[in-house]
Amino acid sequence: MAYGRVVNVECKSQDDFVMFRNKWSNWWPENATPVLSRTSIRTSENSLLLLATYESEKKAEEARKVVDIFFKDNAEHTHDLFVFHGEVMNDKPYAVIE
Repeated sequence: MAYGRVVNVECKSQDDFVMFRNKWSNWWPENATPVLSRTSIRTSENSLLLLATYESEKKAEEARKVVDIFFKDNAEHTHDLFVFHGEVMNDKPYAVIE
């Protein structure tokens, strides 16, 4: 079952946001665990949502361990991180939970 991770990254300043985003964009293609989908959403001048969908919870956990290293190495740019995760639900019209 697909599993999603969402990380809200709050940077210290707009300059820190640019530095963090550029480092992330150059880091993840060679280092991050493969995903089914990956999206970034700028939610304010200094914040970003990173959304990733993995093929399983196991793959998501593997990815968390690798990405945590990136976050620790770039902590000087961040004020706070909020992490959410869980199974990806069917969101098609009329989808119901059985």
